[in-house]
Amino acid sequence: MPGGYKQRLSMAAALIHKPKILFLDEPTSGIDPLARRDFWRQITDLSAKGTTIIVTTHFMEEAEYCDRMMIQDHGKILALGTPQEIRARHGNESSTMNEIFIAIVERSRGA
Repeated sequence: MPGGYKQRLSMAAALIHKPKILFLDEPTSGIDPLARRDFWRQITDLSAKGTTIIVTTHFMEEAEYCDRMMIQDHGKILALGTPQEIRARHGNESSTMNEIFIAIVERSRGA
């Protein structure tokens, strides 16, 4: 089964019992841009209806969809807050979240 279909099936299975909290590990990995947009619309809708959703992702542009985010490296928390707070503390208005992520991790590693 292609990765995108596996992700859709996993999401459907996770939602069968209408959980109050949902953990999604790389939910959009391996799916096409249209399916990715649909996933985030569904995630946003679930959140608006009261479901707590915790997402792990390496797609920093997706992390900006979240109410709060945490950047960690090797188990150490490097940044925690809203995307706007993290941008204000660690970047500037023109920085992408990818650039901010790289700067935070490199700073923590002394690079």
